[in-house]
Amino acid sequence: MSDEEILKLSYKNPTHFGELFDRHNKRFLAIARKSLRTKEDAEDTVQETFVKIYKYGKKFSESEGSFRPWANTILKNCLANQINNYKKSNVSLTPEMEAVLPDTNTQEEFMDKSYVEFILGKMDQATAQILKLRYLTGKSFKQIGQILNIRSGAARVRVYRAKKTFEKYYKQFNAYGE
Repeated sequence: MSDEEILKLSYKNPTHFGELFDRHNKRFLAIARKSLRTKEDAEDTVQETFVKIYKYGKKFSESEGSFRPWANTILKNCLANQINNYKKSNVSLTPEMEAVLPDTNTQEEFMDKSYVEFILGKMDQATAQILKLRYLTGKSFKQIGQILNIRSGAARVRVYRAKKTFEKYYKQFNAYGE
């Protein structure tokens, strides 16, 4: 049975929509994971996509067209919305994180969460995680040690090294703008 037929049937019996979900969920998640920062964001975006497919499916059923490109367009639009949400969201940096920044008149660039996330995304996962724990969630060295199952002194050293790595990446990416 084609996707178009299943979509039409799902309005008479909503359990049929699960077949569409099963057919396309894995592919949608793979596409979303490549574009978004977290697995949770990708899952939320795919869920929003399926909601819109169901919501607007009656209009699609009345038109001539293929389901797959139509559904891909909805996914693309949902991904664009999520990426725009990244750009709009701000992050508040702690005084310690602000001290890492090389000069104070460029701190506005860092207030944009997407830029901070971009740099953290370029770093290895462990380094980015320790910076997020310390500066974005405000965890103490003791709390970081408990989370990572290390001593608080080791957590302090890792944070120090991670800050140095962050500075290196910051300088590298800001060199492109000069």
